[in-house]
Amino acid sequence: MLTSQAKTGMGVFIALLFIVQAVLQSGWYFHDNGYNPAKPPVIADNRWTYSIDEQRHQYEPANQGDSDNAAKHLPIEFALGAVVGFREAVAGLLWVRTDEFFHNGDYEAITPMVRIITWLDPHQIDVYETGAWHMDYNFTDDGQRSDRRYVPLSIALLTEGIKNNPNIPALDSDLAFTHYYRKVEDYQGAKQWFLDGQAKINKVFADADKPGALPSEQRAAVDAGADITTLSHGLAHAYEGIGDIPAAMKQWKYCIDMHQRNITKGANSSWGEKSSLDISKKQLGEMEQRLKWRTQLFKTTPPVDLGFEAEIVRTGPRVFVAQGFLNVIGSKDFKLEDGSHTWEPVDGARVEIRLEDAGYKMKLIPDFSLNSLSLNPNVTIMQEAASVRGGKWSKTIEMNKDPGMYSFTAPKYTITFWFNPSNTNDCPPNVQDRFGWLGEGITDQHYLDTSGQLPGDILSPIPGLRYVKKTITLTREDLLGTGRKVFKTSTTN
Repeated sequence: MLTSQAKTGMGVFIALLFIVQAVLQSGWYFHDNGYNPAKPPVIADNRWTYSIDEQRHQYEPANQGDSDNAAKHLPIEFALGAVVGFREAVAGLLWVRTDEFFHNGDYEAITPMVRIITWLDPHQIDVYETGAWHMDYNFTDDGQRSDRRYVPLSIALLTEGIKNNPNIPALDSDLAFTHYYRKVEDYQGAKQWFLDGQAKINKVFADADKPGALPSEQRAAVDAGADITTLSHGLAHAYEGIGDIPAAMKQWKYCIDMHQRNITKGANSSWGEKSSLDISKKQLGEMEQRLKWRTQLFKTTPPVDLGFEAEIVRTGPRVFVAQGFLNVIGSKDFKLEDGSHTWEPVDGARVEIRLEDAGYKMKLIPDFSLNSLSLNPNVTIMQEAASVRGGKWSKTIEMNKDPGMYSFTAPKYTITFWFNPSNTNDCPPNVQDRFGWLGEGITDQHYLDTSGQLPGDILSPIPGLRYVKKTITLTREDLLGTGRKVFKTSTTN
């Protein structure tokens, strides 16, 4: 058994080892391809850099000032690990702990942990992807509606991930598809990030195809090939969402070529690539047929009067029923092969509903920093959707169970209802056949909007889009009052 003096001496020795490790971690390493281990270092030679870990500086945070040095906020045992060169190990341990926070429902602890982990190891792709996914979808209220206050943080996190990993198209795919396309439904914003990611894929493929390509370049091409299904397919859908059908068809042809390339080179699973190839061919074929029939046979004239109407019924404090009418016309029996169809009222469309502080406009934040993680507790935003059945739609919205998410501290609120023909979630293809990709075949006596600027967190307008929108402005007292009351028009100016 060790004596007290021996234990003290061993502790001092271990501490000295950590100090030596910290010093050596800043040691000189040779960063030239012509490295010769027999050649002694020449300190004045700029091919030498002081560090025993030649990859250490790849894991330094990009463009983080001293005021944002997350190591200052680490527990001492983790901070010490980072200082002595175990950044990746510490980051991995923290990520395991973060997963525990999620499963325990401790959501507020997740974003600071993501900030610290990506500061320690800015090449942890999974942390960027999963962290943004949590913020986009998993921080929810009692009705499983996501907290829209996290949208700017999710954008900032993924943008930083792209900056720190400029050659990884998967992150562009996540920002474009998971966030802009699916979450926010901003097809213009999605298109730009899809294009950036696809340019990276093309460069990776070109590098792998050149004579004498390195094994690392060939492995990178395999990884990039797996992004065709999410990123390049997503770009085709984004083009369709903004009504650029020629670009969408060209993009599906690109996807077909890339899947065939992957199959020829044996990249990724053969079954997965063939399945994605079949999907691309099917999408292209259907789009060509729909373009043909919508141009030659279907008529968007005369335009269909949607007769859009919307109201909100307060049934109790912070509890509402949003309801209204939408005249949805489509075809239940359209055949792509010959264009045969019969127009009639159909179900399956969707009306969007958004309640927010009057005058709220999402602002992008410059960076994902510890100083930006605290959400404004005085901001209320809620977005929902209601399905149309028999021309009617209705949705019960309970906001009384999550006061931390819906504070209702503002004096005025806007409730906006809209139907977007370019969004296939709101307007299925059999309805688009009558209304057109951009709502060319719709009109409304009261609520037609031709600005192209959709409500919500969407930043970029869609030129040529026609959709319907109704906005009601109410006071805080209107929403927090007791008893049943119907609001069809604004109660405040």
